[in-house]
Amino acid sequence: MCGESCQIVRSHIPDGHNPPSMPIPSRFDPADPRLPERLWRWAVRWLSMGGEHTLHVGQRRKITQTNMAALIAMAATWVTSVLFWIHGNAALALGAWLNLPFIGLYPLVWWLNRQGKSYFACWALVLMAVTEVLVGVYCVQGTQLALHYFLLAFALMSPLLFPAYQWRSAALSFTVNVALFLYLDWHGVPAHAALAQIDAVGQALISKSAMAGCLILVVVLLNVSEYSAAVSEWRLQQQASSDLLTGLPNRLALREAFASELARRRRESSPLSFAMADIDFFKRVNDEWGHEAGDQALCHVAGILRAQVRAGELVSRMGGEEFGVILLADPEQAQRAAQRMCRAVEAAPFSYEGKTRTITISIGLAHLEPTEDQPSALRRADAALYQAKQQGRNRVVVA
Repeated sequence: MCGESCQIVRSHIPDGHNPPSMPIPSRFDPADPRLPERLWRWAVRWLSMGGEHTLHVGQRRKITQTNMAALIAMAATWVTSVLFWIHGNAALALGAWLNLPFIGLYPLVWWLNRQGKSYFACWALVLMAVTEVLVGVYCVQGTQLALHYFLLAFALMSPLLFPAYQWRSAALSFTVNVALFLYLDWHGVPAHAALAQIDAVGQALISKSAMAGCLILVVVLLNVSEYSAAVSEWRLQQQASSDLLTGLPNRLALREAFASELARRRRESSPLSFAMADIDFFKRVNDEWGHEAGDQALCHVAGILRAQVRAGELVSRMGGEEFGVILLADPEQAQRAAQRMCRAVEAAPFSYEGKTRTITISIGLAHLEPTEDQPSALRRADAALYQAKQQGRNRVVVA
């Protein structure tokens, strides 16, 4: 996709020489003001690894959530093990040692996602998490410290990890985790004898910490899911309302903005004009220089037009080499603005692979009447544009 003006800005500094007043920051220079943003983008890319293997937006979100869940599980296991070692109780120390293999196994989830095996990554995460809980219950804590409540958290996580089309796997994971929880809660499992050395207050603290961990795990994943869904929805809206080549709003976005401005105009009696611009002899660019040059020319003109409008006004690509411009101006100001657009495009020659040519545009301008609707304004602007073409191009004709 082209940038603001589709032109490459080249430095005049010789290769291998940098001006002393503009030092290049190191990759992780703490003084670089962009560092927080770069670290954030790096973290997002890392958490979404594996998403490049699918075009399905929903599955990409599930992959990110699986990576996040694996990170949370590994971090929680590490913190818990450290706290158990610090406490010094023999049973808790045993639990810490039993946790160590899982700290090394959770990165397997990220590796599987990176290999494009997201289905196996989900099941690897579920099986490792459930196994870790069962080992802790049967070898150390039993059920009296509520470690088995993590199984309920894993059951609730199942729909957040598996895509909708893998609903059978999500249902199986949910059912197995709930069944294991009910079995352990009803039958109970005795704790390691050394846990009796911890007083009631300490045991209650460990139990409440386990329940809090369950809640935090579910809340974090739900928030990640909501955030990812919001980002996906925003991206879809952007794609639906943007022209992929120029980055300008498309015809749909123009119609929506036009309707909004018409409603505001009726409330406030504010001036409103619409300009329809078309690149003159655009077919010659495609025929003589190729379609890639034509795309670059469209981006070139789009950037110039966008730079000519004021805040609140809109430039859109209506299709082909045709652009629509909503101007929040009275007839005289709108006509001057349209003239500026023509002159600006003509004054900025288009360059492609060492070749240069002057591009011009023709504009049909319609000043909206108090009761005029959108189709009528578009028709009048289109008719004025046709007249501008007939009268020699590179000019503005007012409807």
